[in-house]
Amino acid sequence: MQEQETNEPPSRPFLGLKRDDQYFLGILFVAILVAAMIHLIQMSHWGTEAVEIGRLPHLPYEYQVDINQATWVEFAQLEGIGTSLGKRIVAHREANGPFASINDLLNVKGIGEKKLNANRKHLALNSSSKTPSD
Repeated sequence: MQEQETNEPPSRPFLGLKRDDQYFLGILFVAILVAAMIHLIQMSHWGTEAVEIGRLPHLPYEYQVDINQATWVEFAQLEGIGTSLGKRIVAHREANGPFASINDLLNVKGIGEKKLNANRKHLALNSSSKTPSD
């Protein structure tokens, strides 16, 4: 048999790949490129409108502390009263009994009129304080 001659030049392998492998990688590359473009379009929110969100005005946090039941941690949250003064209030209450009024806090060393008035709206004296029953 005679060898048939073709007019096609011999194919040179690109990166050591056969022609079919080159086609497969080209199609795979195009598919990845299309998927990446679709993903970028979705991430950019192209064609959507911005939504304005109405927000309520900031309201200050209102809380009250029962001076006859609060721990030093709760007192430490108040303005101008830190850890040591909070512990001092609790120690005074334990040594002298429950406070009869909010003004009795003035008997605690470190609390003056100015500090008491700054925190008065956060202080409460509940008459239903727990007392041991006889």
